[in-house]
Amino acid sequence: MTTEHPDLRRRPVRDISTRGSPRATLLDAQLSSAELRRARGHGQLRRLAHGLYTSPDHLLEEDSAALETLHALTSGSDRLVSHATAAVLQDMRPGRLDAPFHLTSPRAGSRVRRPGLVVGHRTDVPEQFTTETLGLPATHPAWTFVDLCPQLNGLLDAVTLADQMLRAPRPEFGERGSQLTSPEQLEAAVAARTASPGVRLARNAAHLARERVDSPRETELRLAILRAGLPEPSVNIRVRDEQGRTLFQPDLAFEDLRVAVQYDGHHHSDPQQVERDVARAEIAMAHGWIEVRLTNRHRAAGWQAAIRKIVDALRAHGWRPDGRIRRL
Repeated sequence: MTTEHPDLRRRPVRDISTRGSPRATLLDAQLSSAELRRARGHGQLRRLAHGLYTSPDHLLEEDSAALETLHALTSGSDRLVSHATAAVLQDMRPGRLDAPFHLTSPRAGSRVRRPGLVVGHRTDVPEQFTTETLGLPATHPAWTFVDLCPQLNGLLDAVTLADQMLRAPRPEFGERGSQLTSPEQLEAAVAARTASPGVRLARNAAHLARERVDSPRETELRLAILRAGLPEPSVNIRVRDEQGRTLFQPDLAFEDLRVAVQYDGHHHSDPQQVERDVARAEIAMAHGWIEVRLTNRHRAAGWQAAIRKIVDALRAHGWRPDGRIRRL
């Protein structure tokens, strides 16, 4: 009678489960090269890129392969996800998380050499500007903002991004979470990057950025108002009555002059929204405010039509220009 012995070369490797890891890490975990090959053959490991592997159970959702690859690239190292990759990871900019991935290593650290997969950067990032996002080591959003500035399309683009980062989600709109950074963190990140490319743009944008800005159009309009030499309006403040009850919340407000500016986007054509807008205007008028309502057609020629309407309202409440035009 012949006794059959199992072919151990075909047997699955037991209990293989790993998040994105480099080959060296798997071999350090007491896997042999042969076992690693068997694990791949049995589908217990999936190759992400040359020398990078993960368990299939970590590849169930959109972008999961990219996350696993980033985990493998940063695991056991001092590398940080940075630049455009960190911006997508942290919802600073829209887009898919995809190669080539941007990674920052310390100046004295090892250089990442993976053409097509990694864009490597070398700089020393202070600990206060590092964070963890989705389990990955990354540059803090404030630091990432400075990294992005050389690729942004001028001051408006930079201030729009900074405004978005400073905006806290609004529960009344069903939003959750927290703001990506604070004005203080943004200013500190700029101050720490004196010799970085794009730092001048970052500095100017951080100076002009404001909290509570709800849309890029509000940023664009606010900068046009400043360029025209008008007083700086407050952003999305709550106008209250003498009992402290909220009356309305304008997009922009010249509080001392009681002039409110509302930018009506496409959603304001909804009949129910129109009713709310009319009721808000009536409340504003009843409490001595002038409401300036603007639409997309007022954007033409650098918001010139909008500026004329705002100036007329400000003058009606006693404002007089000083003749200065700000250069932003």
